[in-house]
Amino acid sequence: MKRLFLFSPLFVLIGFVFTSAAGLAPDRVAAVVQAEDAGQVAKVITSLSRQWANVPVSKDTDFLKRIWAADFAYIMSDGTVLDRKGGLAFFKDDPDTYSSAANVNFKVRVYDKDFAVATGDFHTAGKDKEGKSFIRKSRFTNVWVHQEGGWKVVAGHASDLE
Repeated sequence: MKRLFLFSPLFVLIGFVFTSAAGLAPDRVAAVVQAEDAGQVAKVITSLSRQWANVPVSKDTDFLKRIWAADFAYIMSDGTVLDRKGGLAFFKDDPDTYSSAANVNFKVRVYDKDFAVATGDFHTAGKDKEGKSFIRKSRFTNVWVHQEGGWKVVAGHASDLE
């Protein structure tokens, strides 16, 4: 019992150090990035995401090759998991014609100078392969990591809204 009493102040001190050190406490994880740096990261991710949103219209799959990591994985609304190769084929083989595509309610959360998560809604309009007009809405989450000299998407998920 005396041994436990002797070690109690040590345990309290260790607990205090780990919970008060910046970046170690779970509620302080976003605090490790300066507000100015987080703002700059958010601007870059927003710009890249805007360009990505336009790919159905532009068919610029070379852009996707630049922002999708080698180990990219995306979970489609039907549960299909696409890797980088499958995702590129999805855009190249899409028979639909898009007149507009845009992110709505877009938000970026920066957790580290090399890690961010983007969320939002994705709205498209156009005509399917039979010429029938459509409007589609989905909600997405994309995980961004700064690697190989730029921001890359490593994972994402989309759910249909309508």
